[in-house]
Amino acid sequence: MDNPRAEAREDADRRVAIETLYERLADSLELHWPEPTVGAAGTLGATRHGGWRVPTVGYLNFIHPPQVQIVGHPEIAYLARLSDELAAHLRAQLTQGATRLVVVADGQRLPDYLHEALRAADIAVFTTTASGHRVAYRLRHFLGETLARQITLHGVFLEVLSIGLLLVGDPGVGKSELALELINRGHRLVADDAPEFVLLGPDDLNGGCPPLLQDFLEVRGLGILNIRAMFGEAAIKRRKQLGLVIRLVRGDTGEAAPPDRLTGARATREILDTSIPEITLPVAVGHNLSVLVEAAARDHLLRMQGQNSDEQFAARQAQVIGADPTGVSSCD
Repeated sequence: MDNPRAEAREDADRRVAIETLYERLADSLELHWPEPTVGAAGTLGATRHGGWRVPTVGYLNFIHPPQVQIVGHPEIAYLARLSDELAAHLRAQLTQGATRLVVVADGQRLPDYLHEALRAADIAVFTTTASGHRVAYRLRHFLGETLARQITLHGVFLEVLSIGLLLVGDPGVGKSELALELINRGHRLVADDAPEFVLLGPDDLNGGCPPLLQDFLEVRGLGILNIRAMFGEAAIKRRKQLGLVIRLVRGDTGEAAPPDRLTGARATREILDTSIPEITLPVAVGHNLSVLVEAAARDHLLRMQGQNSDEQFAARQAQVIGADPTGVSSCD
């Protein structure tokens, strides 16, 4: 990244206490913790089994044991049919693996032998009358957001023509001034200076603003501006998925390489293993950057629909001169 302050939290650093999970979800899931001293010191994080990452939440599973196991009516019915030998094997697998929390759903009750084994292994047990499906959905959503990979980047994050657009570049290059002009043209501010991004899915980098910086934009010469007060509620966007990075460089320093006249200065930036398109724009006298950024956003929307202007122009040019659009001659 352009800024050494960019930092990502590693898997090992992202943990949530079982007590915190209970406090946050007790009301919505009607959870009950009969023995709050059992498993109270436990934490939940990324689950790995044999080097492979496995889901943190799952139904009764002993092959790839998740840290949170849900036991509902079907699981209780299965346990009731086990022989003594299989029950002993199950007890050992459950208490010696990665499991840190068992949630008994559907108003069911664990067999005494299993409950005693969990207590001895200091594994927390929650009970609820909610369905196993509802419990799984809420737990996955909560832990997915809490344990998601996160990164803080230096720049200004905006919504431009429905696209989450991050302006990056060296200090003083004009990011905030450009952001102010874009806001004045009807676009929306998400975060200035230190937007925080969370990886919510394979290609979903969702960005927001730290509470301290919410609504504010720092502009050189003007200081701190309250964008919400100046432009109204419509000028602020709480969160947005990152879709495009615009990198500003000073055109008179030689930092900006001459762009390809057909494709422009396009590249791809890897952020939390997610590929984000990046366009480099030179900051120079006579360049209307707000118009260029809007044009970049419109072109990005077209490319998402499969319309690449450079390819269309190349095909038309090839047709005019009678050449094969692929550039491969049909003659030997």
